[in-house]
Amino acid sequence: MNFVNYAIGFLVLFASIAAADNGTVSTRKNANSAYKELDGSSTAKKSGGEIKHTDRYSQYEGKYAPKDQPQSQPQVITSIPEDFPHPVIMVIPALNSKGLSGLQVVTNNPLARAAMDGINEYLTQRRYEVKYLEGNEALDKVIQVQNSLASSDEDLAYLASLVLNADVYIKFSGSVDRRGIVTVELNAYESSTARLLGTQNSTIDSHGRMEKIDQQANLKTAAKKAMPGLESKIYAYWADDLREGNKYKVIMNIRGDYDDSQIEDVEEDIVQNVKTKFKKAKVNTMTAKTIDMVVYSDSDDVNDVYSQIRKAVKSTASTKKINITKKLIIMDVL
Repeated sequence: MNFVNYAIGFLVLFASIAAADNGTVSTRKNANSAYKELDGSSTAKKSGGEIKHTDRYSQYEGKYAPKDQPQSQPQVITSIPEDFPHPVIMVIPALNSKGLSGLQVVTNNPLARAAMDGINEYLTQRRYEVKYLEGNEALDKVIQVQNSLASSDEDLAYLASLVLNADVYIKFSGSVDRRGIVTVELNAYESSTARLLGTQNSTIDSHGRMEKIDQQANLKTAAKKAMPGLESKIYAYWADDLREGNKYKVIMNIRGDYDDSQIEDVEEDIVQNVKTKFKKAKVNTMTAKTIDMVVYSDSDDVNDVYSQIRKAVKSTASTKKINITKKLIIMDVL
């Protein structure tokens, strides 16, 4: 029986429990609700008929696995060197919307906290620096960055990883079926590009024990169990990425008073000039309002990188610094 096919999304499960205890959770400005209460039942197909869920969690459902896939399969790594330069990692719940309220769910719900603790425990034992989005100050920083963008369509987990100076971020989600089978799914992404590095699943059989304390223990165990496989996939990509240099996400908001033909010329000049300053530069998207690119540099000083970009753009347009973190540069082109 494939229990994953009728999995109950962690995030909606967590949010529903918090809402039952505390009432409706107020969200921050510019944030959307990440949770939707459904009709009280969910179904899953099985050879021989349709199975209807009736357990206490079955009135909620959610699927939060990313749709994108790794560009290529990572090499299987069986042993990670002791001197491996560990990336800074952020851990966050997977979301099916861009609402900031969902990023706070681990603060209020012990089930989400248990899964997150399993991941964090593994990482800290392996001497990784771990970041996670909790507290008003961290949320305010993410909102500030979002508001400084010409487009607010960026995934907030992605933005949060850049704001918190993480190199890699891990999204976690999971399910508990009516027999007590706990399933956890982990997805790792590279922060500067949001590239999917790898996915890892694990399951734990609760043998019918559905008490909350049992679920918490099994969620933590399942999350920790999935980490060695995910770590090897992260390492396979990370080792290759280090050879290309440090990556920086650069967002240029076009604020100058340009007509359509001028914008094309200005953007073309900017991109070509920036490419001459760095080992590698890749444009992700380019619109009439925004240039979104990643630059690769040997420098580990983001201010030095920003200075090089300013010099590259100077002959074409003036610039204004809006926001800079370790991995992110947001600037206006005037």
